[in-house]
Amino acid sequence: MLDRAISHFSKAMEICIAVMLALMVILVFGNVVLRYGFNSGIMVSEEVSRLLFVWMTFIGAALAVREHTHLGVDSLVRVLSRRGKLICALVSRAIMLFATYLLFEGSWTQMEINFPTSSPVSGISMAWFYIPGVVASVAMGLLLALQMVQLLLGQVKEEDLIMTVESEEMSAFERSQQDGPRSTPADPQPRLEKAP
Repeated sequence: MLDRAISHFSKAMEICIAVMLALMVILVFGNVVLRYGFNSGIMVSEEVSRLLFVWMTFIGAALAVREHTHLGVDSLVRVLSRRGKLICALVSRAIMLFATYLLFEGSWTQMEINFPTSSPVSGISMAWFYIPGVVASVAMGLLLALQMVQLLLGQVKEEDLIMTVESEEMSAFERSQQDGPRSTPADPQPRLEKAP
């Protein structure tokens, strides 16, 4: 039931990211068209686009924690036994929890400091640029704590203990290996013709 709730929450966050990206495109593209075509513009376009980009980045980071898509070094973990992989996964989650706490503390402090400050054009509080750090750190902390509980209860398969990949190319290669080899027609051999 908890996994289903997290899955629904993740879908909602993905929809939020898509909406934010669409709004950014509309604001920036619309501003360019208005400036060059009508010698006008949307005054708040730049500030709102920057705010949406900050929110998108932090929400995306929280989603990446759930889906284990952050890049990392896994060459050592791959050669360890299940027990070694489990210990490494627990230690890495503990370190990530500490880093998440630091992110929360820093974002909260900056939010409090910047709350009375308003942005120059839109007039919104500058705290809204730091609230995404608070939201993302809470979400990441809960996800990491849940992952640690699953690890301690042994509810994770051995292949899921390797929670990062060294590069995007390696991730794509592993996905293609899981799909199975694809048969491709052999390239015909080029014919060499003798010079006259």
